[in-house]
Amino acid sequence: MASLRVRVLVDNSAPLPTRLLPEYGFSALVEDLRSGVRVLFDTGSSGLALERNLAALGVDPSTIDFVVLSHRHYDHTGGLRRLLELRGGRPVTVVAHERLFEPAYARLRLLGGVLRDIGLPHGRRELEELGARFLLVRGPVELTDTLTVSGEIPREWGPSHAWGMLRLEGGRLVEDEMLDDMALYARVEGGLVAVTGCGHAGVENIVEYGLELSGEEGLHALVGGLHLLGAPPGRVGEVVAYLKSKKPGAVAAMHCTGPLAQAPLAEALGGAYRLGGVGFTLEA
Repeated sequence: MASLRVRVLVDNSAPLPTRLLPEYGFSALVEDLRSGVRVLFDTGSSGLALERNLAALGVDPSTIDFVVLSHRHYDHTGGLRRLLELRGGRPVTVVAHERLFEPAYARLRLLGGVLRDIGLPHGRRELEELGARFLLVRGPVELTDTLTVSGEIPREWGPSHAWGMLRLEGGRLVEDEMLDDMALYARVEGGLVAVTGCGHAGVENIVEYGLELSGEEGLHALVGGLHLLGAPPGRVGEVVAYLKSKKPGAVAAMHCTGPLAQAPLAEALGGAYRLGGVGFTLEA
């Protein structure tokens, strides 16, 4: 019997015919089936797809026990206000990194290096008035016996995936290593399940830290963004080789993973490769 269910509520694509609405961004409903605890991991960029897809799947927003924000970028945090409105003022704990409300920027290389504000589009006060109870952290947070928010992920096993990300320091823009990037880890009978938003911390770091933190010996599944879009030459191959070496049961890489990584992943992982997108469901 499955102890965990992960359902993707927001993603850039809907690869199969579906009544669900795609939107640039990411959100997944993670359910601990033993305790009944529901965790909304990220909220998409606008709230429009989140609202429609929750309704289509018959999920009452008021039944969500925790919201976890993987990092402060708008395509993962922008739907938070709409979710709170849908809950009708019912308070909910929102677990996020201490940097949640810090500005964030990116240089868009495809648009000639245009600088864009990509941070959380809502202010803390308005979100708290709607029922958000922020738990801002740096270290791990245990939500249930089997679900843990990673906190900051050490960069000990590989590079970060933070190319083009910028933050303010001393009044000037500097490279942002995305230390606020967090994952959600679950322990299931088959090993570790890691859910990522963009994976800015780097795939090897996310997986290896999850194994260390959870005490699990193997990777059962990896679901979410791996931020391989625009990766430096050779990086896709490194990630593919690493994931193949872990012999996972399932990998569903979506959102910012990028289309050029999908074919190598499928070829290397064989039956473990899953076509992600809005509506994708994993039970473990």
